[in-house]
Amino acid sequence: MTSLRAPSRASTPAELPPGPDAGPLLQGLLFHRDPLGVLLRCRARYGEVFTLSLPTARRTVVVADPAAAHAVAATDPLLATTGAGRRRLLGPASPQSVLGADREAHRAARTAVGPAFTPQALEPQRAAMASLAAAHATRWPRERPFRLLPRVKTLADDVFVRCLLGVRDEQRAAALVLAIRRMLASPGTPPMPIPSGGRGLLGVLGEAFYRFRRGPAAELIRAELAARSEPADADLDVLSCLCRAGQSDTEIVEAVLPLLMAGQEPAAIGVTWVLDRAAREAGAAERLAPGRDAWSDAFVAEALRLRPPVHSLVRPLTDPFAVAGRRLPAGTVLVVPIPLLHLDPRAFPEPAAFRPERFLAPPPPDAYLPFGFGVRRCLGEALAELQFATLVPAILSRLRLKPIAARPERQIVRATVLPPQRSALMVARPPRRRERRRLRL
Repeated sequence: MTSLRAPSRASTPAELPPGPDAGPLLQGLLFHRDPLGVLLRCRARYGEVFTLSLPTARRTVVVADPAAAHAVAATDPLLATTGAGRRRLLGPASPQSVLGADREAHRAARTAVGPAFTPQALEPQRAAMASLAAAHATRWPRERPFRLLPRVKTLADDVFVRCLLGVRDEQRAAALVLAIRRMLASPGTPPMPIPSGGRGLLGVLGEAFYRFRRGPAAELIRAELAARSEPADADLDVLSCLCRAGQSDTEIVEAVLPLLMAGQEPAAIGVTWVLDRAAREAGAAERLAPGRDAWSDAFVAEALRLRPPVHSLVRPLTDPFAVAGRRLPAGTVLVVPIPLLHLDPRAFPEPAAFRPERFLAPPPPDAYLPFGFGVRRCLGEALAELQFATLVPAILSRLRLKPIAARPERQIVRATVLPPQRSALMVARPPRRRERRRLRL
């Protein structure tokens, strides 16, 4: 494999830490195909702060020091514009949406939809989520290979449409799930993100194609809004919250589509990695299937430590900022690499080992960041935790999974997330009689 080489002193600006001098296209290709491998090699060669040059950000400074991670995360909104950084990676994410907005626009967008993502709003959906997971799992292939991640994504979209958007019409809900799947389909390994209009002709064409593909989903959301009456104060689904905030149908569509684009993918990837790990650890599926307890929470946390769904916190600097003894200029993109923090031996002894018991006590707050930190902490954290607590047991109570590969698949990069290289190839079978008896007990 092509290696990343150290730069000459003359080729690196004095303000930036050292890093490889391969061109942006090569660095981007290597990072997207093996992000953890690139990060580990760079940390071993350059230390905990180094510079990458990527096609989306030529001056990317990676900060893998846990003590500095929170300082970097806290630069938004005073010194960094995270929304602008996400729009580089996620293509046509609206600058007025939770994902793509900055400063006051971000606060307003988060305030508008926030009530739908609280534990109080989500808890009544627990039974519905479990029922949807059971229904989906019964339709998955048996005794032949299939890709787990697309199945989990479809389930996550179904959960979002019915439980978060509050779509009750069966025909419209099913059509919207299918429209979302078609809107987000992308080819390649790693799968190609949708380019934005700010990246030349390719970006303009890519965004136009996305606008065409999103049409059916947008029309179905408009149809759902037209079929609704005025929302009551007790209605806490996303569409009702946005209606009460006084947004027009067009504004609601622009707010909801980015959530469908990126809000569901990290949770679906997380559930996939948890199911993959459960299939590899003896007796884990039987212990996870009955439902949530301290051990299952620890199992999920350890699975996410080794395979986090998101690769980094991204903070594009609008002003100079000092970190780890270096003063970085405005325009630098600061990155906190979540996989490297999760493998820090100072926080997690023998970090490559899978040990759920390490999470029976609270994890180090500076080193474990699966949901981010600060004002940009993941809005869907409570939703993801409820999905782990409902979808995983419902699936494992109806089938057992066996991975095709002997080792967990390598993580690759898709925009901001880390899916498995081959989408988690599995074979499923029903639980054996002995396993079903244990579940009843």
